[in-house]
Amino acid sequence: MMNMRRWTIIWILLILSTIPSLAQRHFYPNMPPDDAARYEGPVYGVKGGVNLPRLYYTSTALSDLPHELLLTPSAGFFLELPLSRMVTIAPELHYQQRGGATSYQFNGQQESYRFIAHYVTLRVPFYCYAPVSDRWKPYLFLAPEAGSPIFGKIQLKRPSGDVETDINNANINRIYLGALGGIGMRINIPFSTITMVLKIETALNWGLIDTYSPSEHAGTAHPVNIQAYSIEGHRWSRGLECHLGLGFFINKYNACSTFQ
Repeated sequence: MMNMRRWTIIWILLILSTIPSLAQRHFYPNMPPDDAARYEGPVYGVKGGVNLPRLYYTSTALSDLPHELLLTPSAGFFLELPLSRMVTIAPELHYQQRGGATSYQFNGQQESYRFIAHYVTLRVPFYCYAPVSDRWKPYLFLAPEAGSPIFGKIQLKRPSGDVETDINNANINRIYLGALGGIGMRINIPFSTITMVLKIETALNWGLIDTYSPSEHAGTAHPVNIQAYSIEGHRWSRGLECHLGLGFFINKYNACSTFQ
């Protein structure tokens, strides 16, 4: 797992290091900041932020437990393609930590349970922009999402001894399907040879399928936390996320573009 994290950091640094070289590859005559052509065309970029995940249960015994507030990382790479002046589509490769945590009393002793899974998903948001101005563009967006957990941990802390296990096919559904919707603001910032895009957005992510594994429902997987566990019903992944994005236009007026 450490090697995976190390290579992920290396790839992110390599991708970010290409931005200055792209910006210096071509130079185009300066354009007035109010020229609408500066703000047209595809946009590529990165985004990063936080997710406030939670697991929702149809089992009353689990849903009634106190659920702790978690703050986990969330990031992605996107390519936004215009469909019209007001509507765009923006495929995105996304990484996010999801899960939940709870604590409870068992036989007079305090125990805590924590479930964190690292997901990689493909999102395809559709953005609808309000025609306010070329530089300031508030928007709404909706997106389907599909992917899979790649690794994670389940932890049970108790006075009699802690238990920890990796997530696997026996304790989590390897297929994730969901949707998200939210609001945001895109700010186009013109410089002499480039136009930078700043995006600020918040959204609800909503898992649409049960995160229990087929083995758990079949009764062939032994749960980590017997006292606070129930395979009856379903377990859903939910979350509130906030992101800050940075991008650049791909057009002939942008020095970050390779198009002549």
